[in-house]
Parts: sequence; structure tokens; C-alpha cells
Amino acid sequence: MAFLHVLGMAKQTNAANREINTDSMLFQEVIIELAGTAATEAHYFAGKKNRGVILAPGAMFSKESWHFLAARLQDLEISSLALDSGSTPDLLNSIAFLKTKGVHKIAVVGASAGGAGVLSTLRDTPDPLVDRVVLLAPAGGIPLQNSTMKKLFIVAEDDMISSSAEVYKLYKSSSDPKLYREFKGSDHAQRLFESEEKENIIQLIIDFIQN
Repeated sequence: MAFLHVLGMAKQTNAANREINTDSMLFQEVIIELAGTAATEAHYFAGKKNRGVILAPGAMFSKESWHFLAARLQDLEISSLALDSGSTPDLLNSIAFLKTKGVHKIAVVGASAGGAGVLSTLRDTPDPLVDRVVLLAPAGGIPLQNSTMKKLFIVAEDDMISSSAEVYKLYKSSSDPKLYREFKGSDHAQRLFESEEKENIIQLIIDFIQN
């Protein structure tokens, strides 16, 4: 049996649905048990378009680290789910959740370890609604051989954790359609959002998701 709980900030088991408005961001805390796997805690930013986005962070980051991007997407009426990991249970639950919201096109963004998890999950359990994949300095992983998914690889040229050479190798070994973008600096994955390239990378991701 599938379950979906939408919780308030107190995370009370029987709490009624409650929207959370923090710093002009409107989202819901949800616990998802739709894919027959472990439960997933996520922050859901509702949108009006049939495009949805799943945001999987690196190992040192949480779902809150994606709030800035989720808010930007929400301004464009695109819904998103911010996760605490890029594990297969979390990703499969998130895909199932967005389907219940009427989403017909799904983009998945994975950073560092989250990117490696995205590569593994989408190779082993592809879903026809997932048509865009953004890999932000994936920390390892398997080349993605899927001609129905557009793939965007992003890395800093001097990344000390996921070297640009290794990310480029993943890019070259993945199937078309695909794009590779390398930025100056050494910031790893989500740390790029703290660099002077922040706005360029955000706009690159948004354009890729929308087009």
C-alpha cells in the first residue's frame, strides 16, 4: 500500500496539511512512501506547469541547500522536490510523488554524491517521464546510456573532489543528447553556488530544464 503524508513543521503524525512560508518561500514538508521503498522526507515547492524537478544534494548538504533554486523554479511556476540525498529510494519516491501531482515531464538535478546516485538510479530504473538530467560534479557514477534523456554535466575546471577529467569522461561515455560545461575555479558541486559563477550556473540549469 502506498502512503503520502504532508506534515507541518512540528512533524506530528496526524498533522493537517500546512503550507510553510519562510523568507518568501512557500513549500510543504512531505513524507513520501509511494514507491514501495523506505520513506522519504522532502520539501515540496508547488508549481502550476506540468514540469517538475527533483533536487538531490551532495553528502554534506541537506534539502534546505536547494531552497534558493526551488524558489527560483517556483517563480517560473515549476514545481520541485528538495531531498536530503540522491539514494534510489528517495529518487523513486520523488518521481512517484510528482506523478500524483499531474507532472508529465521530470528533470532530476544531482550534485556530487547525489549526482552519482542519480546516474545509478536512472540507469537501473529509468522512467519515461524523466527527460532532463543535470549532473553537478558527480562524485563517481556510471555513464548514462539513454537517448530519451537530455544530460547536462557541470564542473569546475580545478575541482579537487570530482576532477574535471573524470566528469568529462562520464560525459563522453554517456549517450547523446548531452552537454558539458566547465567553469573556472575549484569549487565542488553545490559550492559553485557560493562562487562568482553562481548566477551563470543557475541560469544555465533553468534554461536547460525549460528548453
